Amino acid sequence: MLKPLIKLARPDHWFKNVFVLPGILLVFYFRPDFREFISYWTIITGFAAVCLIASSNYVLNEILDSEKDLFHPEKKLRPIPSGELSHRAAYIEFAVLSVLGLAAAATVSPKFAAAGLSLWIMGLLYNVPPIRLKDRSYADVLSESVNNPIRMALGWYSTGCTENPTLSVLLAYWMFGSFLMAAKRFAEYRHIGDPGSAMRYRKSFGFYTEERLLESIIFYASLFGMFSGVFIARYRPQLVLAT
Repeated sequence: MLKPLIKLARPDHWFKNVFVLPGILLVFYFRPDFREFISYWTIITGFAAVCLIASSNYVLNEILDSEKDLFHPEKKLRPIPSGELSHRAAYIEFAVLSVLGLAAAATVSPKFAAAGLSLWIMGLLYNVPPIRLKDRSYADVLSESVNNPIRMALGWYSTGCTENPTLSVLLAYWMFGSFLMAAKRFAEYRHIGDPGSAMRYRKSFGFYTEERLLESIIFYASLFGMFSGVFIARYRPQLVLAT
């Protein structure tokens, strides 16, 4: 039973938490003297907390998507759709990972804990009916990619910095994540190949077409460029040449 439990938590997806790193680097960018107050222990604890919270969201995602995953050529082999693991065991794992992740976040700092709670809450809004943002066109991409700026804020606060990160960078990071998620949706839509099967797998695919997804990809890329430009113009005009 241990193997499907580990598989359900998706530790192989923890590499996505590399999006925490730019938040740490951003502190150095704004506060070159950050070595005076940085705590490497809180950074390590914070990263572990992010991984646990992300895994709790993955578990919840698979629990609530298990029936729809049967219509996906690869995801139907996951622990719950394939019958390796029961829903009861998965819910227990979700609760354990949630408590451990939020408890670890609380030991770092109040602002880090608030950002960690936001990451967990977004998992609920994304997956749980009746809101279930993943079933709503465009909201599915925006609500999943908002985890990018949340992770950046987690990296920022994990250093011990009590100031807030600049809004233009957070918005640019959000739109960059939206660009990646829209490209992922486009790839999924093409990979499934049949609009009917795609809609049964993901409700938002009932609205999407390849053309609409391509338009959204261009839109998010444009907003990323705009918010990046705001940051550059305000803080480091010389970065225009680097860009």
